[in-house]
Amino acid sequence: MKNIKVVAAVIRENGKVFATARGYGEYKGWWEFPGGKIEAGETPKQALIREIREELTAKIAVEDKITTIEYDYPEFHLSMDCFWARIINGELVLNEAEDARWLSREELDSVRWLPADLELINILSDQSAVTLKYYNENADLFVSGTADVEFSEIEDKFLALLPEGGRILDFGCGSGRDTKYFIGRGYDVDAVDGSEKLCEIAGRNTGTTVRHMLFSELDADAIYDGIWACSSILHVPKTELASIFEKMIRAVKPAGYIYTSFKYGEFEGCRKGRYFTDFTESTFETFIKKFPGLKITEEWVSSDVRPGRGDEKWLNLILQK
Repeated sequence: MKNIKVVAAVIRENGKVFATARGYGEYKGWWEFPGGKIEAGETPKQALIREIREELTAKIAVEDKITTIEYDYPEFHLSMDCFWARIINGELVLNEAEDARWLSREELDSVRWLPADLELINILSDQSAVTLKYYNENADLFVSGTADVEFSEIEDKFLALLPEGGRILDFGCGSGRDTKYFIGRGYDVDAVDGSEKLCEIAGRNTGTTVRHMLFSELDADAIYDGIWACSSILHVPKTELASIFEKMIRAVKPAGYIYTSFKYGEFEGCRKGRYFTDFTESTFETFIKKFPGLKITEEWVSSDVRPGRGDEKWLNLILQK
C-alpha cells in the first residue's frame, strides 16, 4: 500500500481551532485541519509553514507536536504529523478550501471530519487521556526527577495554615513526595492520582495506600482541612477547570485552604506529550472571579526547583474557602 506523509496545523486563537472544508475530490465538503504533503528536503515544520502560506496566505508559528495519526484509507496509508500553531502575520484567506470555521471544543462534533482528522479530534476532545498515557508510560522517569526535590519551604507554608494533625487531600500526588512529608509530620493524608503507574510507585514510596482517581471523580463534602494540588490540576483544560474547582471547594472545610500551582504564562495546549493550562496573576484572578466562595490569600512566582530548569517559572497560589 502506498504511504503518504503529510502535516496538519491545529491553529488556535481565543480558545478555538481553525478548520476548513475541502473544496475538491472524493471528500469535497468534508472538514479537515489545514496542511499538506511534505516535499523532498523539508522538515515537517517547514512543510507546514509553506502549506499554510499557500492555502491560507497567512504566516504561522509552528509550536508543539500533538501526535502522529496513522490511518489506512482504501488506496493508501496516511501518516499525518499534527502540530499546534498560531498566526503571526496576515489574515487567513481561503485559496483552496470552500469553507472555514473557528470551532470551540464543544463545537468539534458539529462538522463532518475526514476519517484521519476524526482520529485527531478524538485526541483533542480527550486531552486527559493523552496526559495520563504520558505519565503511565514515563512514570519512572518522572519520579526520578521529582521524588527527591527539596520542597519543604512551600510544604511548611501550607501546613502552618492547617490544624495540627489535620486531614489533607494530596490531589494528584505524583511520586508521593509531598504525601510522605505530610505523613511524617503527623497529618492524615488521602493521596490520589489519575495515573495507575504513579499510584503504584507513590504507594511504595510513602508506605500508604494511594487511590487511583481522576480529578473529575472527586466527590467529598467538607472533609478536608486542606487540599494540596501541586503541579497537578494544571493538566486540566480551562473549559473543564471550573468544575474541578467547584469539587475542590465543596470538599474542603469552611475556612479551609487549597494550595495549587501552574506553569507561568498564557499558553494552553499540548507541551511535550501533556496538556497544560498556564496562568499569570491577572489571568488567574480573572478565572477565580467565578467562585465568590474562594479567595486568594497569597500568590507568588517562583523558579522551577528541579536541576537545570531554573528558567521555568511557576505561579503559586494559596486559596481559602
